[in-house]
Amino acid sequence: MNKKNGFTLIEIIISIGIVSFLSVYILQIFITAKNLNEVTYDLDNAVIVSKSVMESLSAGEKIGPDSDDIILKNARKLSDELIYTVKLGDDFQPVDSDFVDSSYIMNITLDLVDSSELSNMGLYNISVDIQREKPYFLKSSQNKEIYALNASKGLLLDIGGDTSD
Repeated sequence: MNKKNGFTLIEIIISIGIVSFLSVYILQIFITAKNLNEVTYDLDNAVIVSKSVMESLSAGEKIGPDSDDIILKNARKLSDELIYTVKLGDDFQPVDSDFVDSSYIMNITLDLVDSSELSNMGLYNISVDIQREKPYFLKSSQNKEIYALNASKGLLLDIGGDTSD
């Protein structure tokens, strides 16, 4: 009797097909884990930065070059209204967008609800939202907002400071 050792060609083709089929799913698991890791990193840092900005504003910090807060110091006014934007890098620190590509955009919106004639204080609706500039890997999502924080605070009426360039 002549017994052949080894695999036939069809067995090799089937085993390669099964291995490649399984490797696609394993690769998708790694990509999903990578994206999930980036999303949680972004969310954690966005919460920390937004809360820090809100606390600085509550403490009476002005927005603009006179601010002691590094994020509020780099805020740029978008219009005549109290809407500011800050470009943030990968480490959620302000960057000069003329020289470095920014990864995130923080928008700070102050909306005066009520002002007191007896003092220089006013009630503001404050909105701080952070958006990612580029989509996540293999995602084409239009919604790039990572986090939004809204609050009503009593602040000085000249909170915006002088941000004219």
